[in-house]
Amino acid sequence: MNGQNLKAKILISSFFLFGALSGMGGAVVYLHQDFLNTWIGSALTGGPILAWIIFALMADDWIKRPRPIKKEKPEKAVGEGEEKTEAEKRKPVPAEDIPSPEAVQEEAARMREALPQDGQVVIVQLLGLLQREGRLLDFLQEDIEPYDDAQIGAAAREVHRGCRAAVREILGIRPILDAAEGSDVEIETDFDSTRIKLTGNVHGQPPYKGILRHCGWKMTENRLPKWTAKNQTDVLAPAEVEIP
Repeated sequence: MNGQNLKAKILISSFFLFGALSGMGGAVVYLHQDFLNTWIGSALTGGPILAWIIFALMADDWIKRPRPIKKEKPEKAVGEGEEKTEAEKRKPVPAEDIPSPEAVQEEAARMREALPQDGQVVIVQLLGLLQREGRLLDFLQEDIEPYDDAQIGAAAREVHRGCRAAVREILGIRPILDAAEGSDVEIETDFDSTRIKLTGNVHGQPPYKGILRHCGWKMTENRLPKWTAKNQTDVLAPAEVEIP
């Protein structure tokens, strides 16, 4: 139950975060509607949603990973010149040395508190990588009103190139339906509704025949580096100071 609560909190908070990024992209497209006819409009509005889907998949995978509980076992002191006999080695562990279920739960809770929360670690790692490779945060935090469309388009191209390389570096991504958009596809009776979204005139029971409007994306490999910092951090990108 605790894992489910943690998963829900992570997904809700991250949804608002990436939703805000998508909203800012939508505002840019609204102010510069000629972006609607280019790939820039789709990148600004759809990019954060794609990033959230990737994040949600990684968070779900990490939450389900079991966390081992490490327990120190007391050893019987052996004086100088003394050795443990085979009989002593085979002695059962005294009942008082066996931890109670309450003690095990307390130790598990202590270890969870000592580790950074998976959700925040993923956010820090993912946004930090997108900032380092594509300057995504710099682009989103910049006031673009003083710039003309050509300057914004050139900047968006660089952000797109860097963020695309970053995503390819840490994830394996494949289309859910490997077919050309606009082609006819058939949806089987036992299709997964989490992988395929039906729109339009949906009635009756599957199988269905329709037109592929978006291929969808799925994660096939997760190469996000293992978190090694001792303490939780909120640093997405360090400040840089040049000393003259």
